[in-house]
Amino acid sequence: MSVILKESVALRGQSINPWIGFYFLHSLLINFALGYEFSVLYAVVSTCALCVLWRHAPRAQKIFLTITTLVAASYFPFGQAYGAPNFNTLLALRSTNIEESSEILTIFPWYHYVISVGILALGVIALRRRVVVPATPWLKWDTLGVLFCVASYFIGPVQNHLRGFEFRLIDTGIPVLRFVRDVAYNYHEVKVEEENMAQLSGMKDTWTVTAVNPKYRLYVVVIGESARRDALGAFGGHWNNTPFASQVNGDLFTDYIAASGSTQKSLGLTLNRVVNGKPQYQDNFVTLASRAGFQTWWFSNQGQIGEYDTAIASIAKRADEVQFLKRGDFEADKNTRDEDLLKLTNQVLSVRRNQPQLIVLHLMGSHPQACDRTGGKYNEFVQSKETSCYLYSITQTDDLLGKIYSQLRNSGESFSMVYFSDHGLAFKERGKEVQYLAHDDHFQQNFQVPFMVVSSDATKHRLIKARRSANDFLSFFSQWTGITATQIKNSYPFISGKKAGPVYVTNFKLQKVDYNHLGTDLFDTRSTR
Repeated sequence: MSVILKESVALRGQSINPWIGFYFLHSLLINFALGYEFSVLYAVVSTCALCVLWRHAPRAQKIFLTITTLVAASYFPFGQAYGAPNFNTLLALRSTNIEESSEILTIFPWYHYVISVGILALGVIALRRRVVVPATPWLKWDTLGVLFCVASYFIGPVQNHLRGFEFRLIDTGIPVLRFVRDVAYNYHEVKVEEENMAQLSGMKDTWTVTAVNPKYRLYVVVIGESARRDALGAFGGHWNNTPFASQVNGDLFTDYIAASGSTQKSLGLTLNRVVNGKPQYQDNFVTLASRAGFQTWWFSNQGQIGEYDTAIASIAKRADEVQFLKRGDFEADKNTRDEDLLKLTNQVLSVRRNQPQLIVLHLMGSHPQACDRTGGKYNEFVQSKETSCYLYSITQTDDLLGKIYSQLRNSGESFSMVYFSDHGLAFKERGKEVQYLAHDDHFQQNFQVPFMVVSSDATKHRLIKARRSANDFLSFFSQWTGITATQIKNSYPFISGKKAGPVYVTNFKLQKVDYNHLGTDLFDTRSTR
């Protein structure tokens, strides 16, 4: 800080050096762009460091400015939507295909890109500052400035220690250093997760099945994508956009909570046996069904990059028959629709088989950008075009469920179908014409998703208000299919009104969080037209 005060008084009179204010503005934008909370203190620290570098190592300062400017400008739109780097963002980056990446880039508001260009422009201006030769002699103000920066570095570790956590030097709060730490640490965690997944994917399952007593011949699991429960009319949403789910005989759960806020982590914790918080990828619901003598099918409209590169692909490849409508490479067909999966289910259902069947359908559903899912169509305008498309994408999924239900009825076999979504979404740029929905982990709505079970022998439409957790999905699957295994403990009847225990969700930092402690992100039902 002393360096700032010293430099702010120019040698000619008492005029203020404009570069001090320029560096401060640049530091604030860098802090903001990287997704961290606003901090004047750390902006002052960065400004102080830039001044010291300029006085004694101007070329090093320019290299530093070049790197930080490029990173901040590139990350700014992502930082506003998803926050600072965490396990989930690094995992998504590793498991997202080219098609999904292009969709993400088109969903951000245009003015976020303008701000990114502004950050670049500031960086260019800073780089054009002429280097003065010879170098400025070292002054006591420089020493005080360095000491101030060093002392500020320790604020984060000391605060954590005072809160009862371990004192770690890497826990600094300085945004640029924190960004490097978060990327490096979470990338390492993602690599460990992938290596563990690859290792377990090659292992034989360890299920010990003790009884198999299926009630139905056909079991269908439909995994939806990014569907907030409050967007579905059948589950209490404001709009009448789910005609099938609103009238079909079956059980609809109005308080089902997803395991996490993103596809890979949520389904990894939902569909696999979990030991000490770690998914055991070899022990999943598909291998359980196969071990019990079911014939298993997996049909997906989500992308696949490799054989075992994502948690979902790892589970899918354990099925007897697997087909991805998208391969996830550069030629991935962006126009494949969830409805195209009906051709595959029709082929399975057209042949009578002796074994009980498990058919899994993984949808693109309401994945952002929703207007790509609907072709830009919507029934009612609500706040923004993207929000309107999102509501219509829910109707498309509901229509698909109705068609699958009709196929099952026409098969002449007894059947049961479960539908649920992997996670919800949160509103970004709320109340603006560019309002959209994206992944988040701060709100209850990020985990509130639909869950319903319909069967050939269901006689009434029933709403179940008892809270249920996706962490108990394998318990549900065991009870639903009549497969009993020693590794699955059924502590309560899932399809019932009986209360279960407290619900915890896993946030993007891989922390277990009490669902009741999360904030709310309510759906604004007002139309702006």
